[in-house]
Amino acid sequence: MVQLLGTPALPTPEEPRHRQGWADVPWRTIVASVAVVAAAAGAIALVAITLRILIWIAIAGFFAIVLAPSVARVQARIRGRRAVATSIVMFSSAILVIGMLTVFALPVRSQAISAATDLPGTIDAAAEGKGPVGQSVQKLHLQSFVRDHQSDIQNWADDLKGSSFSIARRVINVVVGIVTVFVLTFLFLTQSTALSKAATAIIPERRRPAARRAAADAARAISGYMLGNLLISLIAGLAALACLVVLGVPNPIVLALWVAFADLVPLVGATIGAALAVFAAFLHSPTAGIVAVIFFVVYQQIENSALQPMVMSRTVQVNPLVVILSVLIGVEVFGITGALLAIPIVGALQVAVRAGWHEYHQDHLRIGANGPTG
Repeated sequence: MVQLLGTPALPTPEEPRHRQGWADVPWRTIVASVAVVAAAAGAIALVAITLRILIWIAIAGFFAIVLAPSVARVQARIRGRRAVATSIVMFSSAILVIGMLTVFALPVRSQAISAATDLPGTIDAAAEGKGPVGQSVQKLHLQSFVRDHQSDIQNWADDLKGSSFSIARRVINVVVGIVTVFVLTFLFLTQSTALSKAATAIIPERRRPAARRAAADAARAISGYMLGNLLISLIAGLAALACLVVLGVPNPIVLALWVAFADLVPLVGATIGAALAVFAAFLHSPTAGIVAVIFFVVYQQIENSALQPMVMSRTVQVNPLVVILSVLIGVEVFGITGALLAIPIVGALQVAVRAGWHEYHQDHLRIGANGPTG
């Protein structure tokens, strides 16, 4: 077609584009994509296989952060090597923990065996109106239920008395985990200087002071939270012990230790610990149960409004919604360990993000003051 002078060119219909198929994709792109997918799948599988080891490493790291100030103080006092100070602190802490677990575990096991063995007779006596739960037993028809399942209850009691292979295997796994965490914590504490140098070596020179400050703030937040949580749990256990001794509830030391251990769990731990103590008080007498309910309600209000703000004032304050979400995710992924470590992890991340955000704004302020370069 001849285009007339001064007239615009007529649009020509576009030719159909050639559709790109698999044959036109470079083989290097295909190989790279397959390699990325395979590497991601392998990484996920590796994390799933080594999840228990990763949990041990995380627990050891938190113990190392919590014990680091004590190790530094002992090292300064004895003026010796860090390994000696670490050994003194760790073995002292281990003896304290083992003693508390022994005081707690042995009576609980003996009471569980006794309760399982005597349960049919106990419920028979309650069904006759003896004891504070007699009417409840009659209403719920527990007497006939126990008689029908008496053999199962007896087998459960025999399992508690015996040492089957499954129980022995679980005990061995727990012992291996404790020893591994102990050794890892010792190595983290003794090699902290070398680990710190190796970590800062991969950071650019101009970022290292900010990274050191952020790491120190995060460690201070974790250590402060854990030590504060332990102190609050100790106070809760002592208060529960005093209340249970005054009320005359049996096994007050075991119940007080349970209250202290349960209080370590965020959000619901204090309620769970108090529930068992109140139940034991009601079994002792209705009056003791009512007094225990009043005591724990009042104490939890004091703990939430006075003790926690006073003890945790130097730690990182985390939003309550973030606390709930982090605890739920921690419980779902790592169980009770995740519940205990969720808040300090979130606090450390909050410190790191805040430090990174501050550094980012400082860079922009410098650029704005000096003008754009180039």
